[in-house]
Formats: sequence, C-alpha cells, structure tokens
Amino acid sequence: MRDAGAALPGSVLEGAQGRWRGNPYARVAPATSEMTMITRPNWPRRARTLCLALPLLAAACQRHDDSASLMADAARYRQRGDVKSATIQLKNVLQREPGQRLARQQLGELYLQSGDPVSAEKELRRALELGASVDIVAPMIGKALLMQGQFERVLEQVSVAGTPVQRAAAIALRANACLGLGKIEEAARQFEQALALDGASADAMLGLSRLAVAKGKTKQAMDMIERALAAQPKHIDALRFKGDLQRAQGQGQLALPNYERILALNPADAQAHLDIANVRIDAGQFQQARADIGAARKLASSSVAVVHASALLDFREGKTAAALDGLQQVLRSAPDHMPSILLSGAVQLALASPQQAEQHLQRYLAAYPRHAYAVKLMATAQLQQGRPDAAIAQLAPLLSDGADDGELLTLAGEAHMRARHFAQASEYFERASALQPDMPMLHTALALSRLGTGDSARAVAELERAAALGKMNARTGVLLVMAYLRNQDSDKALSSIERMENTQSNPLIQNLKGLVYLARQDLARARTSFEHALRIDPQFMPALDNLVQVDLLEKKPDQARQRLDAALARAPRNAALMDAQARLAERSGKQPDALAWLEKSYAAQPDSAAAGLRLGAMYLRAGAAPKALLLAQKLQAANPARADALGLLAQAQLANGDATGAIDSDTKLAALLPRSVPVQLHLAQAQLRAGDTNAAMAALKKALAIDPAQLDAQSALHGLLLGRKAYPQAMAIATAVQKQHPEAALGDKLEGDVFLAQEQALPALKAYERAFAREPSGPALIATIVALQRAGKSALGEARMKAWLAQHPADTASRLYWASAKLVNKEFAAAMEQFEIVLKSEPDNIVALNDMAWASQQTGDQRARGYAERAYRLAPGSPAVLDTLGWIYQQAGDAKHALPLLQKAAAGAPDAANIGVHLAEALAKSGDKEGARKQCELLLARQQSFPQRAQVKAMLAAL
Repeated sequence: MRDAGAALPGSVLEGAQGRWRGNPYARVAPATSEMTMITRPNWPRRARTLCLALPLLAAACQRHDDSASLMADAARYRQRGDVKSATIQLKNVLQREPGQRLARQQLGELYLQSGDPVSAEKELRRALELGASVDIVAPMIGKALLMQGQFERVLEQVSVAGTPVQRAAAIALRANACLGLGKIEEAARQFEQALALDGASADAMLGLSRLAVAKGKTKQAMDMIERALAAQPKHIDALRFKGDLQRAQGQGQLALPNYERILALNPADAQAHLDIANVRIDAGQFQQARADIGAARKLASSSVAVVHASALLDFREGKTAAALDGLQQVLRSAPDHMPSILLSGAVQLALASPQQAEQHLQRYLAAYPRHAYAVKLMATAQLQQGRPDAAIAQLAPLLSDGADDGELLTLAGEAHMRARHFAQASEYFERASALQPDMPMLHTALALSRLGTGDSARAVAELERAAALGKMNARTGVLLVMAYLRNQDSDKALSSIERMENTQSNPLIQNLKGLVYLARQDLARARTSFEHALRIDPQFMPALDNLVQVDLLEKKPDQARQRLDAALARAPRNAALMDAQARLAERSGKQPDALAWLEKSYAAQPDSAAAGLRLGAMYLRAGAAPKALLLAQKLQAANPARADALGLLAQAQLANGDATGAIDSDTKLAALLPRSVPVQLHLAQAQLRAGDTNAAMAALKKALAIDPAQLDAQSALHGLLLGRKAYPQAMAIATAVQKQHPEAALGDKLEGDVFLAQEQALPALKAYERAFAREPSGPALIATIVALQRAGKSALGEARMKAWLAQHPADTASRLYWASAKLVNKEFAAAMEQFEIVLKSEPDNIVALNDMAWASQQTGDQRARGYAERAYRLAPGSPAVLDTLGWIYQQAGDAKHALPLLQKAAAGAPDAANIGVHLAEALAKSGDKEGARKQCELLLARQQSFPQRAQVKAMLAAL
C-alpha cells in the first residue's frame, strides 16, 4: 500500500463513535481535607491505656495535616497545568491514606485529562466505593468508558437524573454510546433531546456534528461544530473535533490553531500534543512530531494514546519492529483500542505477516466495515495469501460507491487480474490511470490485463508508454519483452533487452535474453546467456532452471543432473536447488526420486508453507494419501488463514476416504473463496463420494452461477443429470455448451452422451463423429468406438483404433484404453501385446505395469510377479497396485506377504468391491474366519450390487 501511515487512525472521523478525549465534566474539588473530629477520651479507662492511645492520636493528626498539605499542593499544580506534579502529590496522599476519596476522584479526573481512561475508570470507581458524589463521578466514569469504546457499559451504567443540564449531559453520553454501537437514528434522537434540555450543550452539538460526518455531510458537520464553539468557546472536545475535521480534509495547517488553543486552555492536555504530532507525521515532519510526542509523554507517560502515537511515528519512519513492540504494549493494557488494532494490521503487513494482519483487520472491520484504509489493508493481506476472490469481495462495497480513489481502483485491478478476470482488471486499471496518467506502474498493470484478454497489440502499446514515462525498470522491461515474444517479434524483444543492458547489470536481464534465444531455437546462444546470468549470481535459480531445460532439449539429462549436483555441493542446504532436482526427476518420470527431493527440501525449511504444500501435492500424486493427510493437517493448523493449506487438507481427506472431512474443509474454503469455481467443483466431488448427489448438484450449480460457461462444472452436472435420467436437462447443458463454445468439441460429445444413455447409438455416433472432426483426439475416438460397438459395428471401431495408433504411436492413453478393453474381454494375449508397446517407450508407466502383471498372472506367465513388484516400487501407495501384487502373492501361496498388501489396498479404496473380495478370500485362507466374515458382511452392507456379490454370499455361508 502506498503511504501506509497517511490514512491511519488518529481522528474522530474514522468511525461512528469518534474519539473521546478531555473531560467537559471535570470539576476541581476544594483543596481541603476532611478532618475527623477527635472526641474526648473515655475517662473511666485505665491511665496506661490512655497513655498508649495519645501517641496514636497524635500520629493520626499529623497524617491528616500532611494529606491536607499534599492536596493543596496538588490543587496548585493543577492550576499551573502541571499535571504530572499534581498526580504525584495525589498518589502521595493515597499512599498515606488509601481511603481518601477526594484524592481518588481528583486523580481519576487527571487521568481523564491526560487521556488515560483505563486508569481513570479504576480511580473513579474506587472513589464511588468510598462515598464520592454519584452526580459528579458517574458522568466521568461514563466518559472513561466511552474513551475505551465500552459502549454497552455506558448504556448500562449511566442514568439520566438531576437538573436539566445534568440530564442533558447524561443523555449526550448515552447518545455517543449509541453512536459507537452504530445505532445512528437513536443517537440522533438523543442528541436532539439533550439539546432541547440544554440549548447551550456543546456535547449535544458535537454529537450531531459527528453524525453529520458519518453521513458524509462535512459542511453540515463544520457548521454544527462552529455553533458549539460559539456557545462554549473553551469546549476542548469541540475544538479538537474541529481540528480533526480539518485534518481529515487534508487541511492540517488549519487544524493546528485549534490544537494549540487547547494547549492554551489546558497546558496539561497530552492529547493536544499528540494531535499536533499527527499533523507533523502527515506532513512528513518526523523530527518535530517526535518532539511533540515527547511533550505528551512528559504529561502522561503511560497513556495508551502516547504509546500509540509513538508506534505510528515508528511505523512511518520504517521502524516496524519498534512499532510492533509499542502496539503490543498498548493492546496488553487496552485490548479494544481500535486505532492500535488497525495500525497493528498495517505493521504486520509491513513485516510480511499477512495472516496476523488479517486477524487484527477482521476485528477492526467488524466495528467499521466501510473504513477505506482498513478495507484496502485487508484486501492486500488477502492477495498476499493468494486469495484474490476474497479481496474482490472485500473491495466491492467501496467500489459500488463510485470511489475516485486511484489506490482503491489499482488494488481492485490487481485482485481481478490474480483471479484471472482480465476484462474487469483492465477496466479498473484504466480508471486508475485516468486519475494518475503519468504513473508507469499503472500502464504496466493495464498491459498485464490486456495480455490476459489476449489483446497483445494494446498490451505492447501500454508497456511502451510505461517505458517512455521513465527509465525502463526490470518489471516493465520483462513484460515488454514477453509481449514481443508473444507477438513473435524477437527482434524487438532483443532490442528492448539491449536497452536494459545499457543501464542495468543483473541476472534477470541475461536470463530474459536467453529466453529470447530459446524462442528462436538458438540453443547455443541461449546457453551462453543463461551461463552469463549465473556468473553474475551463481544462485539465480531461473537461469539454472533454464540451463537444465537446455540440457534436456539437447537430450542430456545426466548433464542436467550433474549441473544441479554441483550447485548443491556448493550450497548443500539450498532448498530451491532441491526443488529443482525434484522437478528434473519428475520430468524424467522418476516419481520416487522427485518425492525424496521434495522431502529433503521441506526438511531444510520446515516452516515454509509453500514447501509443505509442494510436498503434500506430490504425496497425493504418488498415491501416498496417509502421508499427505498428516502433512496437510500440520500445515493447516500452522496456517489457519491460508486457503491453499485448507485446500490441500480437503484433497488429502478425500484421498483417504474421509468424504465428510473433505466436505467440512471445502465448505470452510468456500467461505474464504466464495467465487472460486475449483472449490465448488471439489466440494461437489466430496459430496458425491459421500453419496449426497443433491448437495453435489447444488455445488455444481453454484459453480455455474459464478461462471456460466465453466466447462468442468457443465460436464460434471451433465453427468449427474444423466445418472438421474434427466435427459432433457442434460441435453439443455449440451446445447448451452455448443452455443457458448461453438468451436469446441465438448458440446457435441455431451450431446452424444445423452443419446447413448438412451440407447440411441446412431444419433450418439453422429454427435461423437462431429466432436472428433472438430478436435481429433484419443478421447474423442474412444467415445466414437463405444458408439460403434453399441451400434453393432465393433470391427469398424477396431479398425479405427488401429489406424489411429498407427498415425499416433505415442498416444499412450488410447493404447492403454484399447489394451484394457481387451483385458476386460479376457483377450489376454492381445492386451499384453499393447502393454508391451507402452512399456518399451515408458518403462515406468504404472498403469501398464500393473495391468501387464494382472494379464500375465491370468495366463500363467512367470513375469507377472516382476511386473507387479516394479509397479509397487513406483507407486507403493496405489490401492490397485497393492491389490495386484497382493493377489499374485496370495495365488502363489505367500499369505505372509499377501495379507498386509491386500489390507492396505482395501483401506485405501474402501469402495472397490474387487479389492474387498480379494481381502476376504485371503483372510479366509489364512485361517482368520472371523476377519473374513466381517469383511464379507462389510462388502454386502456397503454395496447392494456388484459382480462378485453371489460369490461373497457363498463365502459367508461357508464361514
């Protein structure tokens, strides 16, 4: 955020309750002490007793004489404006006589005047307990409560009684409490009532002025405050409010005389010094501001307001650690001090702690939901946590007001761009740049949004304009080069890089140059540029990654690995290098190696949520669902406000069969990201797993309400409608997709699905063939072949698949489908032939290995165990792989190794009936009849229909 301190709290204008300072009800009690009359002794007592009593009576008289002198001194100091000395004298009185109610009362008044409402309330309540006048003390306690923001307590404890003037004062107090609670109409009614009782009530006029500010009627507010000052020219709160109002309008120099007038009336007013300091801070006059804060500290060293002002100054001077220490001190003594809560949010953002910032800002926005500065801070915190949808929702109310705030519009543009709403982002950036046309940053941001919409020409124009407004900075230069590359204009890209090279020497530019040569397929020059970047900074990871890419393009994976090994030898705990090793291993198809490197990376940076999230995602891809769940639970507990941590937890819960837990996590995630389609899609998936199709359909419809053309949501909802035989509704979705995406194949494919579900094979075939003609692909061909089989044309389907694979031998997915179909038809030899072709090009293909093992086992091929064990080494957490290997062991009579594998497989896929049946048989053959019986009963209870149901019932009867 720009100039983060400029709009920080410090004025009454921030919220409806305003800022309470000073004390219009303060009364200086007479400087006398209450002398206790000493009665004549009871003469019948013994003389010895009388002799002992006389010294005690004399000491008591001496104490009262000393207290009277101290009270008189305190009064004189107050008249001179020396609050600190007066406070010391009153404390001396109370040290001698803790029950001196007048000293308690006057000390409470002094605390109010110096802006310390917490201490004031404590002393005033003690004075009441000691018998002080309720009429005098109760209003002051009400004032202290208001200063602390304890509005409900004001309404509970301040009663309306006494003379019309006293009643008007009490009503004004209650009205201000209503104002603080957001009860605007009730507050207005009570202020008018107070003014009717006392036409000169500056408190009531001040309250009405505050109401006018809350409604945006600044002129009316100023007129009312002038009226209050005409009635009571020395009303300190009215003078202060006038200064605050002027300061809020950017007229700090006009505000100064009002604050200085307060000091002339009451030299002990610490808050006036702080107000002047705030004006200095706004003007960037930090040295003078510190002197003003020092003057306030001399008057009220422990005042919350003083510590807050000092923290604000520290923050504006960039001393964030010192600012945080001061704010923590404030919030320990006054946990509801709203200005410090807001400033804490700003400070935590500056310290790169967006989650802690969000916690403070949530509290502040609960009280002031439309406070512009707080809203912008909150949106920034949400963006820093990767939650653009939440930021968009946060900014929406302010944007609906048609705000002319360039910073707000820029932030909205950034949020929409991160959410990939590029058209909306462009609109906000255009409005912001119209307000600030000479800011290169805005033109760069607008260019980014143009790139997002595919408007490269206008994006380049904006970037060129940004570059022309000043020296081309790295970000603008990079974007301009990338835009030129997108337009396939590498000459202009190189020209821009040369301009940057003339003024800057950094690895980023050389890396960018290498990317241009890479785009030209000039690998030699690309390598030279990347190596140049690494000479400038040996740890510059983008260049190292790109060199690895060049190695791979030149088919030198060993050289790429050696390069990373050498870098790690120089920096053995460099987590980024470990991540690079993981990426290389994954590109090479070595998932176990990739997983091992990510585990090392996370071990090197255990507090890094990003590293943990990468490892968790890899666990899920590798089928290690239990490990993924443990890690996700740890990450979410440590980062409760991170949407990505909660998202990983939801995925891990679903992968572990905990659909209920996944639904709970996804529901919480949807609250954080209310406009996220992927969240709704995952929620629908979890609800389907839990068997709640109605809830799943509701989630999919919500996804489509967010984005009516979202293909995944349309496709999923279409499938559910087909499952319910709601064919007209399913066809409506297919038609909508055809209209929304006329060039895409999906609409025709969905239409074919509707026909095929109704056993109308020929219309389905026509639709599938249209889809294949639009987008020839393996999946489109497979759908066509299914329709051909249903239409009795299996031979034609077989011929088409052979022809397709002859033209596309690398289409592993289609070959695996064809092989699996033959496996289902028990054409084991033909299936194995296709699996062998796959394994020649992809020896670590887990699906091919696992199915090859199964087919080999069915034909008695001795290679079955070897294939299964290779698959297990690559994917030890896969239920299908565990089942295959376990069953092969079982058939070979190796129950010791078979049973643990089958148990783990069943736990990982509790709904897979074939795995459950294998486990039941293995338990029975191992002699565990009770375990086998329970497994059979579980299978029969869990699924009403599955192919092996009769077999399971027979097994149960035999047990």
